[in-house]
Amino acid sequence: MAANSLDREKQILEYLHNNGSASIQQLAEAFGVSNMTIHRDLNKLAESGQVLKKHGGAVLSSSSGRAQEEASVCAMCRKPVSQRTVFIVKLDNGEELRACCAHCGLMLQSRSQNAWQSLTADYLFGHMISAGQAFYLIGSELNVCCVPSVLVFGSGSDAEKFQKGFGGQIFNMDETLKHLSGMMHMHSGM
Repeated sequence: MAANSLDREKQILEYLHNNGSASIQQLAEAFGVSNMTIHRDLNKLAESGQVLKKHGGAVLSSSSGRAQEEASVCAMCRKPVSQRTVFIVKLDNGEELRACCAHCGLMLQSRSQNAWQSLTADYLFGHMISAGQAFYLIGSELNVCCVPSVLVFGSGSDAEKFQKGFGGQIFNMDETLKHLSGMMHMHSGM
């Protein structure tokens, strides 16, 4: 039993490292345990100074607070990073760049010569998916962050259903990069 709770505590720390923060409910669902079990795990991690418990959830603790602050601000436009639209670019030196949305994330990725992996949140379900496998809906009526709006879906059928209600165009990652790059060239040429 103790090994399971220790393993889970390590997994919680990894989850918080990858996502910045999490609610107790998100952690309980992610690890298939009760909210009370997560409360106990977070209490142990908070006592050891590894996490800070906040408003029904937790964030990684930082001695200066700067690492957490940097993780919660977009590396491209400096807007706050929401878990619902986060885009993470992992660099080959181990550094992670976080973006507020797929629009900024794809721009960061295209400007980072040493990017080796990108992850993004599925807009409907919130779980992290490979950015290269995702479907991108550009220019829908729903604008949640930067313009043009770029929403990310884990499946083409989810993107199509969303498109029927809110419009926009669906692209894969390479097509989205070309589309955004073309739009930037149009605006800079004016």
